[in-house]
Amino acid sequence: MAHANNFVTDKFGFTTALIGLCLIAAHSGTPSPLFPLYSEQWGLSPLEVSSVFAVYILGLLVTLLTCGALSDHIGRRPVAFCALLIAATSMLVMAFADSLNALLIARVLQGIASGLGFGTLGAALLDYSPASRHGTVAMLNGAVPPAAIGFGALLSGILVQFAPHPFQVPYLVVASLLILALIPACLLKERHPRRPGVLCSLVPSVLIPKEVRREFFVAVGALLASWALVGMNLGLGASISKTLLNIQSPTLGALAIMAVTGTSSILGVLTFRFNALKVMVLGCAALILGSACLVLAVYTEGVAVYFIASIIGGIGLGGAFQGGLRTIVERVPALQRGGTLSSVYLVSYLAFGLPTLIAGLLIPSFGLKNVTYGYAGFVMLLSLIALALIAGTSRQNRRTSKG
Repeated sequence: MAHANNFVTDKFGFTTALIGLCLIAAHSGTPSPLFPLYSEQWGLSPLEVSSVFAVYILGLLVTLLTCGALSDHIGRRPVAFCALLIAATSMLVMAFADSLNALLIARVLQGIASGLGFGTLGAALLDYSPASRHGTVAMLNGAVPPAAIGFGALLSGILVQFAPHPFQVPYLVVASLLILALIPACLLKERHPRRPGVLCSLVPSVLIPKEVRREFFVAVGALLASWALVGMNLGLGASISKTLLNIQSPTLGALAIMAVTGTSSILGVLTFRFNALKVMVLGCAALILGSACLVLAVYTEGVAVYFIASIIGGIGLGGAFQGGLRTIVERVPALQRGGTLSSVYLVSYLAFGLPTLIAGLLIPSFGLKNVTYGYAGFVMLLSLIALALIAGTSRQNRRTSKG
């Protein structure tokens, strides 16, 4: 009977962590369709719009550096609860924002919530599943965040277009879901033993256990390339679709984002039993092709080509990010799961936010079209670097096997 109760508790904990991870990711994508509207209604410059996007990354990166391993010491439940609570607060602040400063505060809160939530809830999925299922959990850790980010953007786009009060309703809907998620989060049973050293864990650091350092080095190029693409879609995608491709529907613009993130998740599900290095190679090649198609879409103002580019880019994101994540998660020590996953997201979100901020600085001087071309070229370059890292590892593995 005790075994049965433990199984139910594990199932409850796994489901709660999975829903929490979905909501944390979805809430981060909710503002994307609204960026062009803020620009129009409030007269924000491209740099100010990019700063609204970038301060989210600042809050997230600082949180990952300082609190990335916090749940490894004090447990998953308190950190997960705080992440969901701060996320809900950020949505409420954004719903009633009436100035750029209010938006910036809300976005910083979003970054803090994401920084606490991604690593903690991703680690909780591993805690609540048997070791035999960790390969599947690694796939979920790679598939869920991009898909949920895209779903958050799509839901927001639909509500912006069809619901009343477009600047409030999307945020209030997501805030309600986050508040509801606080209830099961309070009931989580800890499966992760508490450890001393909580104060030392708050010193800014990046945790890469020696057991996975080689895998981390191989995957870093793919992580950077794939999340640079996500940054372009979430940070500039709405402006590209509306300004350069004349897509006036917020829903259609959000569908282009969902095409990237949804395809990514589908690919992760289809390929999680395949060799991770081969999946990364597929992903990096698709990132190069997808970026080239994006350039063609902007040059020709072709909406159909733009959606094709989004789907190919989604294949790239799914292969490069999820292949890289799998090589790390499947080997990470149990007591360092939260900190290691936070380090993965730290690298990913650097690529997610920094190029977008630079793009915002360059748009006034070079124009959105030229910056889009340059951004696509940057994703191609990162993908080529990732392929070089993977090729080097493959050669080393062959030498080792021969020796």
